[in-house]
Amino acid sequence: MSSLPESIGQLARVLSVLFRLPSAAVLVLATAAAGLALILAVVNLTTAEVVTAGHWVVLALAALFALPVALFAIRRRRWLHKVETSTPAVVSTEMVGPDELADRVSDQMGSTPGGEDARIVLDAITEGRMPAGMGTGPRARMTRWLGSGRLGVLGHALTRLEQAQRGLLVAAGGPVSAPYLKDDLRLSALALLGTLVAIPLAGLLAIILALVLLAG
Repeated sequence: MSSLPESIGQLARVLSVLFRLPSAAVLVLATAAAGLALILAVVNLTTAEVVTAGHWVVLALAALFALPVALFAIRRRRWLHKVETSTPAVVSTEMVGPDELADRVSDQMGSTPGGEDARIVLDAITEGRMPAGMGTGPRARMTRWLGSGRLGVLGHALTRLEQAQRGLLVAAGGPVSAPYLKDDLRLSALALLGTLVAIPLAGLLAIILALVLLAG
């Protein structure tokens, strides 16, 4: 049986392969929608006879939709690059699925700090559901804000993710051995969520702007 750092590295590589194409498809759709909305917003502003506050609001809205898309593209590229360039001490030829790898990592972590949260997050990734539960941490300012009111579910999930990342990072041997766990995954998760939201909203904005420009 491979060691815990090797299991974590193998799981990261498997997940990278598994989500590479779906994340690329999401990124292409979001880039097309947000990019088109931003271009049409600029055209709408520059071709207006009288520039009003509404034109600037539309431009700011289009830029707001493009922001998480750009951030997700950067974070996705960095994650894939760091996973690909991180060379494990022992290269295993064992063919293991993501579910089994997640179980292996969770079992090997045992009572390690962050182990329970890692189990919840890994189950959420392999089963396609959002992790739940409240947690605490020294870097939880953002998650405390998101953990109030109607955003509570999102805040709880991000808290679990932050704790699981810290636990996995320690178990994997630190940022030198696992550079793909160095960046805050909460920001990457929020960027992904914003990218998914930007696809329909930016697409709708692009359609409205196209109709306005054609009517003008």
